[in-house]
Formats: sequence, structure tokens, C-alpha cells
Amino acid sequence: MKNLILTAILISLTTLNANEVIVAKDSISIDIEADYLLSIEEKALMAIQTEDYTYIEKVINLGVLSPKAVVNGKPLIIHAAILDKPEMILLLASYGAMISDPVCEDGKNIMEYAVENKAIHAQAQIIMIRA
Repeated sequence: MKNLILTAILISLTTLNANEVIVAKDSISIDIEADYLLSIEEKALMAIQTEDYTYIEKVINLGVLSPKAVVNGKPLIIHAAILDKPEMILLLASYGAMISDPVCEDGKNIMEYAVENKAIHAQAQIIMIRA
């Protein structure tokens, strides 16, 4: 009787489509899958937004990402200015992102973006770096 029940269960499991099988996933595996689909540039933008300094330092130190990298037509440091992240601006600048005045593909510089987005903390940081 046990063999019959076991056989019936095994046959029913093997005939199910992958969509019909319920597989428990924990949040860690879901984050890893979602993280895997993002490019380095997208991860860097998320790190800037969430102030993940460790990630930014890691990818720069490993040489995976340049501090002067351009994402969506703007250098990373300009994205930090738009998001009003002064510490991120300082971090990127310390790795050389402001050796020359960073500009986007439209010709606007970092201070213009900071003023346009009313990012007063970013403006203050840019002034301090340039001084």
C-alpha cells in the first residue's frame, strides 16, 4: 500500500508543469536573482540612492567601475548631486571623479544639476571640494 501511494505521488509530481509546482523561496534567493539581472551601472545608481558607500568603494577598488563612469548620459557624481547625496559626492571625488569638472552629454555641469534639483547639501559639498 505504501509503495502504491508513493508511486502515485511521484507520478503526479513528474507530470506537473514547472508553473504548477510550489517551491518555497526565501527573500535572500529572490534578492540574489534580482541583483543578478542588474548591470554594474544600475547597481551603482541604486548604491548612490541608498547611500551604500561600501558597494561603491568595493567596485571602484576592484576596478569594476570607474569613479568617472557615465550612466544614462551623466557621470555618477552628477547622479549623486541630483539625489542630494553630499557624502557620496565626496566619496566619488576622493576617487578622482572631480579631477575635471564633470559634465553630462548635454553639457550641463554638476553644479547646474545641483541647483536645478534644489540639492543644497550637494551644492555645499561641491563648493567645499572646489575650494
